[in-house]
Amino acid sequence: MDVTRENFKNALSEFKRAIEACDFVAIDMEMTGLYESKEQQPHRLDTKDERYAKLKRSVETYGVIQVGICMFTWTEPSEEQRQSESAERSEGEEEGGYYEARPFNFNVFPCTSVGRIPVETHFGCKNTAFEFLARNSFDFNKWVYSGIPYLHAEDAERIRAERVALFTNRQAMAVADDRSSRAFVKDFEKALRTFVGSGERTMRYETANGYQRKIIHDMVSRHDTLGTRGLDGNVEIFRATKKEMAKFTAKKLKLLDASVDEARGFCAVIDLLSKARKPVVGHNMPLDVLHAFSKFHRALPETRAAFEHAVAGFLPVLIDTKYIIESTPGIKVRYRTSNLDEIAPMLEQEAARESQQPLIRNHPRFTRHANQAMHEAGFDAYMTGATFIRLLKLEGGIDLSASIARSCEYGSELVLYRYINKLYMVLGDKMCWQIDGSDSRCSSAASPHTDANEGFEGAMEESDACEDTPSCLHDTILLPS
Repeated sequence: MDVTRENFKNALSEFKRAIEACDFVAIDMEMTGLYESKEQQPHRLDTKDERYAKLKRSVETYGVIQVGICMFTWTEPSEEQRQSESAERSEGEEEGGYYEARPFNFNVFPCTSVGRIPVETHFGCKNTAFEFLARNSFDFNKWVYSGIPYLHAEDAERIRAERVALFTNRQAMAVADDRSSRAFVKDFEKALRTFVGSGERTMRYETANGYQRKIIHDMVSRHDTLGTRGLDGNVEIFRATKKEMAKFTAKKLKLLDASVDEARGFCAVIDLLSKARKPVVGHNMPLDVLHAFSKFHRALPETRAAFEHAVAGFLPVLIDTKYIIESTPGIKVRYRTSNLDEIAPMLEQEAARESQQPLIRNHPRFTRHANQAMHEAGFDAYMTGATFIRLLKLEGGIDLSASIARSCEYGSELVLYRYINKLYMVLGDKMCWQIDGSDSRCSSAASPHTDANEGFEGAMEESDACEDTPSCLHDTILLPS
């Protein structure tokens, strides 16, 4: 589903229903650039704090233009589906459930105003990134004119507080700091005194720019029985009783809240994702996670330790498919790549050869990405989630088709737990960023290549006990053996 500001309201309702029912979520983002210079690029000799500083600088420099979110829900076929598909199955092939995918491709553009309040955002653009997007048919006009606005919580709170202070006479007066402005203030003060003593109900005062309108709003707000309305090219000052002014202020506050909610836009999606506490899967995802936090939640903390603490409450279960591939020798040797646009088609072709019954199917209303090309965020999110499912099924050691409450002898929880909250990141002799602050369980970046039959089962010996699995993972991801 391609989502712009025109169909965002309906898509948000659809998203809310889907996130509540899904088993896990896959994400991907398209950005306006990665790193400013070679010096700012990651280096394996970086410390964890140095790497976080580089990632933070990248996120605060560049923008996000598309966010792909694909929800995967384990579905048992209906009786009608079983009957219609029975003729298509090979002899001896069992009927079974499948993952139903709902991919959303959100086009996002920074909020430019809250009501009539202009909001300015600055972000960098890398020429090579834009050339790459253009080669992959990215529609820049749609991004600018139809992109869903977003305004993270701290900016929204600041803007609302400023307007509330103005409405309730608690905002500092605008300072007239040049000769023309001081002359404007002097002339308006004279006109306002005349109006107050005249008994007239309204007065309109012509303005040349937004700064002059702000001066008028500030000056009039000091009067308990006077109000203002911004109009094109002028401001209307009106007289009212204190009771009428209280109703007028309440109405303005209600409109302000609606404007702030509209300006936050896409942040509502990330709020729902965070609240759902579902496992979030990505591919090489450190920048995706930091962008999601910074653009749609709150400003990034200054230190890595503070971020690790904050992200635990924001997205508590993260799984990076690139780390799964790189840390599992059997998979790395077999496919000789961990690039999503290379390994995803291989896994998809293998799955098609092995079974006539697809393990992953698009929901009937979400068929747009069935034959898409890579590097659209919605399709890449779909392929990331599909790759995750196929990687876990690959060795036959993952069976989450029944409740995770079963005995640990099945190994499901142990194997999956090995990859939770470990984002792919080569640091010295380690190949992951353990989001909980520890790197003791990260695989070595120099892991020896072993037999292709090794993989998840060998890794199980290093895993922790079943009871250590995060509680929010229980009864979520389902997968047939």
